[in-house]
Amino acid sequence: MEGTPLNELYELISYRHEAEFTYKSKEYVLLPEDGYLIIQESAEQNDNPQCLCRKKIPEIGDIPKNIIDAVFSEKCFDGKSFLEIEKDITVTCIL
Repeated sequence: MEGTPLNELYELISYRHEAEFTYKSKEYVLLPEDGYLIIQESAEQNDNPQCLCRKKIPEIGDIPKNIIDAVFSEKCFDGKSFLEIEKDITVTCIL
């Protein structure tokens, strides 16, 4: 992964930060929203972004590692998970 090491991304996501990343020239967003941790297409690229993965998160406090693991293990990129494509991802922004 370029831009941010995976262990640092885990930590930032656990504190409810958002991450923007690219994979195969497409932009995606990883963010906590409406009680879920989701991966979706970037709204900047698509007026109606598709949600690729979502897992329920606690209303308050940090996001547990097991939930982040579940999102990162979901096979939502052409049958591959975030962890499987990690070497081809570039994190472009952490919010």
